[in-house]
Amino acid sequence: MAIALGKRKRAEARTAAAVSKRPVKQEKPEESDSEDMRDAFRRAFEAKFKPLDGVTKKEKAPEPEDEEKDGSEEDDEWEGISGDDEEPGNTVEVVEITGPTRSERMSKAELKAFMSSKPPTQPSKNPTTSSKNKKGDDDKDDDPDTDAMNLKNDLALQRLLKESHLLDASAPSADLLAGPTGKNRHKATDLRIQSLGSKASILAQEKMPMSHRKGMKAKASAKEATRRREARENGIILEKARKDPATNDDGSKKRERGVGGPGVGRFSGGMLRLSKKDVASITGEGRGGFGGKRGGKRR
Repeated sequence: MAIALGKRKRAEARTAAAVSKRPVKQEKPEESDSEDMRDAFRRAFEAKFKPLDGVTKKEKAPEPEDEEKDGSEEDDEWEGISGDDEEPGNTVEVVEITGPTRSERMSKAELKAFMSSKPPTQPSKNPTTSSKNKKGDDDKDDDPDTDAMNLKNDLALQRLLKESHLLDASAPSADLLAGPTGKNRHKATDLRIQSLGSKASILAQEKMPMSHRKGMKAKASAKEATRRREARENGIILEKARKDPATNDDGSKKRERGVGGPGVGRFSGGMLRLSKKDVASITGEGRGGFGGKRGGKRR
């Protein structure tokens, strides 16, 4: 027997049947949401930088399709950043960091030229050319003309250093290049002869008039005395004056006695001649003592 239902009861039964027919929607777990967010961030990172190695994308489980779609009752689900899926392909941007490069090491030839005392020359840009020309440079260094020129320059430099005190500072540069002149030229010639092995100076005159020799010695002694006096007045300390052992204090020449000769008197003609002075020096007369008379014999 059919049960009669009222209007209200019939409406409630119709609503319950519609609800039972609607498919139950399965809720996504929290893990799937976190994976979607992680994939979205990874795609955004790979779009600007190099793709990450060793990251495998997990396949999503197929979602059941809804048979009936009700736009008014269902909420829109978040599917990640918009625009990533629409791009045809991810562009990879490669970033290259170029730091300061290390300077190349110097070659052996450059290091040798740097450590040499010679002035640097303009280096060749092509190393192969420099290696080819190295043999030619060695041949040039061994050139006899170059060696002769270097030897000549060395001798000229040594001569200039030895004769530099003979050059006059007031003379013009042209005269200095020509060399010493006048008396200095004779002195320079004497120095060159002595450097070759001469034992005596060519300027030393053995035979000359006695008056000339005495005048030269007097002039030299006066010049030396003037130099020492001016130095003493100016407070300059000079070297100690060397005394000639062959002269006395008054400048007279000392008497040179032969070996084995008498200490007093003179020996000539086979006889020893004694003067009064020699006899007085032997006997001791003329000397005062404590018990004797003071002084010598009066004349």
